[in-house]
Amino acid sequence: MDSPFRPGFGKSPPFLAGRTDALIQLQSGLEVGQWPQERGILMTGLRGVGKTVMLNHGEDLAAEAGWQVVSETASRGFFERIVGVHLPQILQRLRPGPAFRITGVSLASLGSISVEYPDGRTETPTFRGMVKQILDLQAGRGGLLFTLDEVSSASAAEIGVFAGEYQHLVREDAEVAFMGAGVQGEVKGLLADSSSTFLRRCAHVTIGMLSYEQTISAFQKPIVEHGRAASDATLEYLARAAQGYPFLVQSIGDIAWRATPDAREISLIDAETGHRKARRSMGAFIHEPALSGLSRVDRSYLAAMARDDGPSRSEDIRVRMGNVEPGYASMYRARLLAAGLIQEAGYGYVDIKFPYLREYLRNLIAANARLDRIDGLSLDAGFPPPPALD
Repeated sequence: MDSPFRPGFGKSPPFLAGRTDALIQLQSGLEVGQWPQERGILMTGLRGVGKTVMLNHGEDLAAEAGWQVVSETASRGFFERIVGVHLPQILQRLRPGPAFRITGVSLASLGSISVEYPDGRTETPTFRGMVKQILDLQAGRGGLLFTLDEVSSASAAEIGVFAGEYQHLVREDAEVAFMGAGVQGEVKGLLADSSSTFLRRCAHVTIGMLSYEQTISAFQKPIVEHGRAASDATLEYLARAAQGYPFLVQSIGDIAWRATPDAREISLIDAETGHRKARRSMGAFIHEPALSGLSRVDRSYLAAMARDDGPSRSEDIRVRMGNVEPGYASMYRARLLAAGLIQEAGYGYVDIKFPYLREYLRNLIAANARLDRIDGLSLDAGFPPPPALD
């Protein structure tokens, strides 16, 4: 039987545990004739918590409600792709007719394309013009949803162009909606940019870690619904191993499911196998990409914290960094808090927030590896560590 777990980034699991509030916000933004704040949603969170999955679900909700969907990633040229590819394709689908050839794309003037028809006619429709045509063809049956993944300050200029055009449509009460998603620390930098007023006005949704109970459900429900079982002890181990982190839920669950696929029950040994193999993959898939965006001093701060088995005293960190000035250490503490890699743990204390990041850092330090690549995710309190693995 195929595994019900979906490891990997952006893959939608069959069960979205702990996301009820976020789903309600997504749904409320798709009511035709209503313009709640949720018509614009910006989802943030740590890498691997399921932001792209939520975007996928939002797109599905929109399609089911009769909306047209433009799905993009905020990489270079995304607005050009919207203007030159997505909108023309939707128009061609809604209004079948003579095939046309796009002969040029210009973003300097309201985002426009040059179109040539077989009979020699030419047109120069703009972004707003094409959107309005699509909405007219929708005839009140739905609107047009734009989704933008991997939002970050690297795309600030292009996001500003898109936002300027989109906001004209909003002022005209057009049936349009926007959902964006990005890594917590990267979005924070973008929101400080003067071109990001549009994003600051969006409803902000934080996609966080799962509680212990939600993590149990995230394992138990797919297992049971797909005809297998797991004991309470196995489910407890799985939850403790995943530490509320959705990426690990899917990765550990998938490996455990496949360990003995013909067995009626997923055993504790299967769960331990899933934990061991999934934890090894955290470095390449999660920790390295997350740390890659940090400065040398950011990484030094984390390395100083990794020496402790639990929360670190801020004064100890300052001394370990070379007895730097308190204000200097506090600046990097604030940066890592904003990025979501660490969390406050009482007055004068901070703790590493990301599952297994402490162990990863210690391994790098022990191997005299350069700490030039790392990223983090949150570890909720209340998850005792799983049994030690060799």
